[in-house]
Amino acid sequence: MIFRRHDRYVLRAFASTLFAVITFFSVIIVVLDSAERVRRLTRYWDRIVDSGHHPLAVLAEYYATLLPFVWIRLMPFCVAVAAAFCLARLHRHNELTSLLTCGVSMRRTTWPILGIACLAVSGVFVLQESVVPELSRRHLHLWRMISRSTPERITDVPHFHDRRGGRLSMESYDPFDQTMHAAMVTFYEPASGDLVEQYWYPELQWQGEGQQWIATHGGRRIPADRRAPGRDREPIDAGSAAPLDGSAALLEIALTARMSPGLSLEQIETLERANPQNPGFTVLKHEMYTLPLGVLVLLLLSLPFSFRVAQRSKSAIPGMLASGLLGGLFVGAQFLAASMARAGDWNPIAMTWMPTVLFGSVGLSLFLTMDD
Repeated sequence: MIFRRHDRYVLRAFASTLFAVITFFSVIIVVLDSAERVRRLTRYWDRIVDSGHHPLAVLAEYYATLLPFVWIRLMPFCVAVAAAFCLARLHRHNELTSLLTCGVSMRRTTWPILGIACLAVSGVFVLQESVVPELSRRHLHLWRMISRSTPERITDVPHFHDRRGGRLSMESYDPFDQTMHAAMVTFYEPASGDLVEQYWYPELQWQGEGQQWIATHGGRRIPADRRAPGRDREPIDAGSAAPLDGSAALLEIALTARMSPGLSLEQIETLERANPQNPGFTVLKHEMYTLPLGVLVLLLLSLPFSFRVAQRSKSAIPGMLASGLLGGLFVGAQFLAASMARAGDWNPIAMTWMPTVLFGSVGLSLFLTMDD
């Protein structure tokens, strides 16, 4: 493809419009969210100062680590709206009419827009694997500093199932010390589901060298059969290894998965291997591909409509409404398909990809027939 002068003009117009749209939605989200955050910040102001941080700097970093995840989620919608607004602006200044009069086809005019969309998709893939893990970890820490009285401790801890079949529960977890408090490991008979035995520990700490959890203060073993005298509470020596097959990294991912603004593909695959019976992690893994590709799918759907609307109206509002409607249908279909896949009644891979394939096929057909 030869990059011509009109390509540079369309490229600059679309890039500036996309930047304006992303900035607009970012400001709206920050303003709506800041009221609650500022209220919580004033509540824990003294504690944050005592920890050696400035509260306003913490709040600024909180939004700096949040906005990249907002951009990743809103990118398909922002690209479609920016394309509609850009085409309407070009038509309002008669540039669009001039291009079509000079023999430049509709598809050829939109190539720079598709080029930026492809760069956006590639950028999202790169960010997911390179920046997201550490950025997400930092954002969760800042969120706990603003929202929790004990930011160094996770208290809303779900149950964790290890690869040996044990179920781990605990009162709290310190991610920085990699320590569990009041931990209980329970084993059940796989066939019948009957209780086999339980292990209770006041504290478990991860030992990186030995790759195991150590009972720093000992514990006790509670067998299922407690009828024998003296066997209802068997002491466990301090320094013993707990029968738990799960690293600190795996445990932290599992504990923070629900609160995390984003996970990398490697982290999701780790959760999927540790929970093969849970289709939700399979859905989450394939959404790492379908969500970025939604930028191209929604753009292919909205460009033909936006182009025709721009030729009939100099206002950008009809094109933006059409793009918003198509985006709502596409996102709604993705949400419905993912919900059905997580329920376990449908193949999770097929259901996750179905909206992208169907809407993408319709969008490609509309785009290829733009000039007919």
